[in-house]
Formats: sequence, structure tokens, C-alpha cells
Amino acid sequence: MTIPKIIHYCFGMAPDFGGKEWSLVHHVCLASALDKIKPEKVYLYYAHEPQTPWWELSRELVTPVKIAAPAAIYGRPLLSPAHQADVVRLTKLIDHGGIYLDADVFVHKSFDDLLENNTVLAEEGPDGCFGVGNAVMLAAPRSLFLTRWLDQYKWFRGGRNNKEPFWNEHSVQLPHFLRKLYPLDVTVLNHLAFFWPLWVEQHLDGLFRSNVHIDLTHTYATHLWESAAWGFLKDLTPETVRVQDTNFARWARPYLEGIDSSYGLRRA
Repeated sequence: MTIPKIIHYCFGMAPDFGGKEWSLVHHVCLASALDKIKPEKVYLYYAHEPQTPWWELSRELVTPVKIAAPAAIYGRPLLSPAHQADVVRLTKLIDHGGIYLDADVFVHKSFDDLLENNTVLAEEGPDGCFGVGNAVMLAAPRSLFLTRWLDQYKWFRGGRNNKEPFWNEHSVQLPHFLRKLYPLDVTVLNHLAFFWPLWVEQHLDGLFRSNVHIDLTHTYATHLWESAAWGFLKDLTPETVRVQDTNFARWARPYLEGIDSSYGLRRA
């Protein structure tokens, strides 16, 4: 069974959006996915709907679906919005199949040559040194690999924030372990596919401060690591993107054409 060209997003599991409201970066990333993947449908699942000017632009490009953020799974509490979103993405892909993207994933090229697989993930870091990421996932409906992954939430023990033990155990470490047990059930690409550049300071500088060309020959999409990069992203306007000479600005500019330079600025 092939992977359908349906994109799934998950956003707004908490009313404060984790301090990261729907912004220019999210709109640009969404626009890049529509442009390069050319999906048949795009769903965005939310518990709390964004209320920003950028969401006004983005909303007409997706099918918004209001959901209840899952409070627990298999009786195990989900204390963090991030872990709630982890569960939502797995269940939606198992039920419908398609392509899951974090809202801060910028797409560089078509995914068409990946769609004949059953389940596709990618390593975080060279040789998966940080695990296997869940910010970009492709799967056919009822993916056996994702079903096994979700089943392992019976022993989930994640905490409230990324300073606690086991924070990324089920989202990054577990799929890396499962790929070794079930190598025939999943295609795992190297880190260049979805997680290049990485979140380390040097790489973030290369994305948001430098104009030195980043080789994207083997890269389908770039996770922009907004948790680490929000200082670069939170105050962007069309004007700042147009005047900056950085890699991210070059990628983003085509998707801001026709938008007023001050769009999205907060008014006193």
C-alpha cells in the first residue's frame, strides 16, 4: 500500500502555544509544503486555535480540525503538550496514512519518490547518533511499524519538560530501537533527508545568520528546531526577511510575495 499525499499538522495543544504562536515561520513552512509536495489534502489538528494574523492567512490553506488534546494513553498521563502532539501524530497517520510535518518544517523538494514505501523516517544526527526523529514521518494507513510504536506507550514515562529524564524516549529513542527490531517494516533515511542542518549552535547560525550555501542535494526538508531557534524566528516580518541575506531568508522570500512588509506586526 502506498503513502497517500495527505499532510497532517498538529498545533495548539496548550492555550499558550508553548509561547510560540502561529507566526511567519509557520506560514512559510506550510506554503513550502503545499508548493513542493502538492498534497491532495492538508489537515491541521488543534485543541486551541491560533488567533494571529499569520493564522488568518494560513487557515484558508488547510482543513482545520478541532480535537481534544489527549490527557493520557493506556492509562499513562501525557503531562506535556509536546507528548500529546506525539500521540496525535501517530494516531492520525495510523488511521489515515499520509505525511506528518511539524509546523516548523520547511520543505525543499517533492516527496513523491518516497511514497512507494510503507513507512519512512529519518535519523537525527549522523548514523542516528541522536535517534530517529518524529518531526517528519510518512506512512501508509495502518502502518505496522507505527502501530507497534504506539503500542509501546503502555510504558510511557515522559515528564513535563525537556529537562526531565525520558523526555524524548518515546519520540526519538524508541523508534531508533524499533527500527533495529523490525528493519523490514520501516525505511529510515539518513539525517540529511529531514534533519539537516541540526539544532547545534553552529548549524543554527548557518541557517539564520549566514549566507554560506547549505548543500541540500540530499535534503527533502529541514526541521528548523523552533524550540532552540525561537530567538531568531519570533520577531520576523516580511520586511526583515526581505532585507536579510541568510539561508532561511532566501528560502522564505518566495513565499512572502505580495504580503505587506509590516504584516503581522503587533499594534499597541
